[in-house]
Amino acid sequence: MYCKSCGASLPENVRFCSSCGTATGFSGQPVPAVRSPLTRPREGRQIAGVCAGFARSYGWDILLIRILMVVGGIFIFPVPEVAYIVAWLAMPEDPLSLPSTTSVPPGNVSPSS
Repeated sequence: MYCKSCGASLPENVRFCSSCGTATGFSGQPVPAVRSPLTRPREGRQIAGVCAGFARSYGWDILLIRILMVVGGIFIFPVPEVAYIVAWLAMPEDPLSLPSTTSVPPGNVSPSS
């Protein structure tokens, strides 16, 4: 671990740099992993976006999820298909994003006569 301010080498789990005194950000407690909510995306989906939603939320590879669904659908027939339909009904879609409006800067407004 290295100090972000002075670049000095630091032992693990220290709270302050011994050279410059800058806080390292280590608080002694583990940092919780930040996860995106489990929703179905509107872009990049093939059927309903269930595989894409799980891949995005948990940080998995989307291709691996889709391959596992196909292989699971072949070997253990009704289970993955039923789970996909249940997830399709239970997972909400991403909210619609409004298109950005183009506005004219205040100095470029032409007066109308």
